[in-house]
Amino acid sequence: MTLDPNVLSVVAVAAAGVAVLSFALAVRSMTKVRRLRRAIRVMQASTGAEVTIDDAEDVVRRLIDIGKRVDDLDVVARLAVQHVGLVRFDAFEDMGGHLSFAAAMLDAQGDGFILTSINGRQETRIYAKPIERGASHYHLSDEEQEAIRRAISSRHRAT
Repeated sequence: MTLDPNVLSVVAVAAAGVAVLSFALAVRSMTKVRRLRRAIRVMQASTGAEVTIDDAEDVVRRLIDIGKRVDDLDVVARLAVQHVGLVRFDAFEDMGGHLSFAAAMLDAQGDGFILTSINGRQETRIYAKPIERGASHYHLSDEEQEAIRRAISSRHRAT
């Protein structure tokens, strides 16, 4: 019985592919084992106690979990209010004490809002305006613009 040369070629290529894949997996496994052994030696040297492979695997699992948590916290931190600019002012000429204010609260991207409180003798009004990339689609007073500038300035000082 003779085999067709095309079938023989396909079998040879498949066998070569399996061999290469097996070799790559073996190299990867050996690398992981070397890292694990190195980690065990470090743990034994630092603790002075006998450390098992289960202990080392537990440490690796915990480190992976910590890495995931750090990544999650990084996402949350970018979205959290990180930069605040506050301007106190007198909204009316006959009122002193700088009781009115504009407070810009921005995340890492310069998105957030500005909260403005206008205090008069009989009433107080509060306004909130969205901020995107340090600007707003709404008209901003000079004090509100200054609050945004201060928030952005605090962002540059923090980095």
